[in-house]
Amino acid sequence: MDSLWPEARRVLKQTLTAEQFQQWIEPLKVTTLQSGHLVLQAPSRFHYYWIEEHYLALMQSSCRMIDSGVRLLLQKPDGQGKSSKTQRPFIGNVPLATTFQTSQTFENYVLAPFNRFAFAAAKDVCQDANAAFNPLFIEGPPGLGKTHLLHAIGNDWQANNDGSVAYLSCRNLLVFGPSIPPSPYEALWQTLGDLKVLLVDDVHQVPPEGNFQQHFREIFNWCYDVGTRMVFTATRLPHQVPDLSLGLRSRLGWGLIARIQEPDIDGCYQVIETFLGASKMPSSKEICRYLAEHGPLNFHEIKDFVEKLQEIVEKEGSLPSLKERSFAIHGNATPRPERLSMQAIQKEVCAAYGVSLEALPGATKARPLVVARQAGMYLSRKLTGSTYAAIGDSFGGRDHSTVIYACRKVRAEIRRNRVFAERIVEIEKKLLEDYKEEVIGKSKD
Repeated sequence: MDSLWPEARRVLKQTLTAEQFQQWIEPLKVTTLQSGHLVLQAPSRFHYYWIEEHYLALMQSSCRMIDSGVRLLLQKPDGQGKSSKTQRPFIGNVPLATTFQTSQTFENYVLAPFNRFAFAAAKDVCQDANAAFNPLFIEGPPGLGKTHLLHAIGNDWQANNDGSVAYLSCRNLLVFGPSIPPSPYEALWQTLGDLKVLLVDDVHQVPPEGNFQQHFREIFNWCYDVGTRMVFTATRLPHQVPDLSLGLRSRLGWGLIARIQEPDIDGCYQVIETFLGASKMPSSKEICRYLAEHGPLNFHEIKDFVEKLQEIVEKEGSLPSLKERSFAIHGNATPRPERLSMQAIQKEVCAAYGVSLEALPGATKARPLVVARQAGMYLSRKLTGSTYAAIGDSFGGRDHSTVIYACRKVRAEIRRNRVFAERIVEIEKKLLEDYKEEVIGKSKD
């Protein structure tokens, strides 16, 4: 009987890899070995649950090869109750938020055709514990409600479900530094073990340098293995994030990808109408149509514009004329710094596709020129945040509907054609690198 566990360990050592045996089997200690019972104690609660999930059946069969009548039991460590977990989880030195914006719920989310699928998928995270997909990856342009959906999940989960939910914005990694101490599975268990849902915002901003991507992959593997639901957001699809490792790109695509499309004029009209209705401010179809056609198609800025209109109404007692409205909205708005000029984007796109910069705004419909023109419009919208009308003006005075069509066409081709998608990513990467060097040069001057 005394040789039972050493013999079973020998069998397990031949069956498992050296790393698996050393990490999971060696730390187990024999606490009872008598009357046909072998009781093993795990060094930690996480170790206990991991063994129970992945290795217990193999350990039992190995013991029965030595003694068919033996009964193997696994014991949790003494004195490690649930209360030993930290109140606020951390990943390395990066804190995770466990409180959420009370104003960002499913009930007050502006629902429209272009975001309906992402909304339904986010609600499913809270309502169906056995949903077939994990993770959920929400992709879409900035300012169209991705972060709102994460906070809505957090608020709904805390109100209606057991277990904790935590939120991480990848933008915070720039504050805490990209290099954080590596955490073995045991450390992850101590901080994330009680989590049922992990929400990660702005994955496209994960730092490429340092060890965070490797650490992030370990976090993903751990959550996936123990059944923690994960929800990620980004402005790009996983395979389009230039600095993301291949391992992370693959993992982020394992579950369900829900895209929030950029709204067309009708979709934007619906959003503006909803914001104006919620403000209880007198409005007209004229102002909704004007903002839809000339204003930015962005939830945050639409809300800002509505608030500016409210200020005008409060001061003047009525809505100004359309001309005055235009000045009030666009003239008084704090200009948003553009990351790039549209001229720089046009120049880079022409170089990539081998077409003339002078011909780009013209009416020529040769295929290379059309593709370059549409790619330039798409990148102008994505990288500068300019309105469709402004982009159309920059590309030869074209109508805003032409720019909307071009952006849709490029997005569809990116999904369908990997070679095309990689070229767009390379152009974007080159533009951002050149812009970064330009900013650094100006700061030195």
